[in-house]
Amino acid sequence: MKHPVKKIISHLLMFALVLCVAIAPSLAESKPDCLQTISGENGTTYSNLFDVILSDDYNSVWEEHCKAIVGEENAAEAVEMLKSFISGDVYGDDAVALYGDGSEGFIFDCWYLNDVKSFTMNGDEITINKLDGTSETHKYRCIGTYQIGADETMTWGGETFCPAFDCEVYQATDDAGDFSYFFFRDDTMETTYHIEFRYGSDLAALQQYMKGRYAYWLAAGIDANADAETIDNVIALFCNENLSAEE
Repeated sequence: MKHPVKKIISHLLMFALVLCVAIAPSLAESKPDCLQTISGENGTTYSNLFDVILSDDYNSVWEEHCKAIVGEENAAEAVEMLKSFISGDVYGDDAVALYGDGSEGFIFDCWYLNDVKSFTMNGDEITINKLDGTSETHKYRCIGTYQIGADETMTWGGETFCPAFDCEVYQATDDAGDFSYFFFRDDTMETTYHIEFRYGSDLAALQQYMKGRYAYWLAAGIDANADAETIDNVIALFCNENLSAEE
């Protein structure tokens, strides 16, 4: 069945269309030893997901997966809209001022903050690789499972619900400033071909989803050495989750 593009656009505007925003009201179970899992045996470096999949190198992959869902005549416009709605660059108080409670639409910022190029996860250590070529490494300990957005509501499709989800939280064992805490969702390269996480210096503020200093921000990463098949898989997942709802 072929979809009118105006319906797709309407869906995009309401849904915010970011892979790294899961708005289902059910809560995901955090996996034990999340940091160990995403580190792999010898450590894994994670580039920003959208730095990778928005590259022109993968335009044909986007077009192929969108065409399979919305039809050939609507594919190009669907690709353009999908890409535009995962390119938000506003978060925190500025995003709250722009989107309010999100009931009129919103876009999540999924980029890395604080001039980060990539993160290397290696056991109980995380190395922050900066855009200027410098890096810093800190050790982390798990402090338990916390919820993001527990006291908040989200409105989508005429329904209002709590968007809360669980994260496994790690705290630096030294003074790590803006990298004192990491909140990891249960995504892994093996399950969803990417990871989703937050980091910052304020434990309480990081638990807020659509308000506060980290409002409307949730980073997404992908193995810097991901092969073409993995990148194809994550783009397919994104397209299917965000366009198939219109069927």
